[in-house]
Amino acid sequence: MKMRNKISTIFIFAAMVMVLVTGCKKTEGGGNMPEALKGDLTKIIGTIYEKAKVDLRLENTPIDLTNKDMVKYNMGLDDASKVKEAVVSEAMIGSQAYSLVLARVNNASDAESVAKAMLDGIDQRKWICVMADDLQIVTYNDLVMLVMVDSNLKDAVTSQKVVDAFGEMCGSDFDLKLSK
Repeated sequence: MKMRNKISTIFIFAAMVMVLVTGCKKTEGGGNMPEALKGDLTKIIGTIYEKAKVDLRLENTPIDLTNKDMVKYNMGLDDASKVKEAVVSEAMIGSQAYSLVLARVNNASDAESVAKAMLDGIDQRKWICVMADDLQIVTYNDLVMLVMVDSNLKDAVTSQKVVDAFGEMCGSDFDLKLSK
């Protein structure tokens, strides 16, 4: 009988360890992600702006991932095969260098490589006569967020303000943080 109790105890302990380990693991599709980050990317961007209080007139547009020119222009990527969906949010006035891209990758394990490719490929001078010199890219699970802004707009928005708002939604540290 004692042997049976020991085996039961060991089995229960092993099961508890498995639950703890898998319960804390990040999973594809946001298994452990906060609810606010599981839904529509445009809604996530709206919540970021509620928290960051960005003082610009902005427009959110889904990025057509089959259009290589738009993928390159907005995301800096030559290839969008690792991206499931993406939305760009930009100032409605073309002389204001501001862009936020929120992308959901197919696999969370690809977020780092997508973020690095975005950093290497994005054109910070894509606007006429202005440049975004304040750029950050962060990843959390299967989400990659690029935000770049002209530092002359610091009274209206900074990349740090937006990154902090997104971080508040994540509820923990980013998996990766890049900047230029």
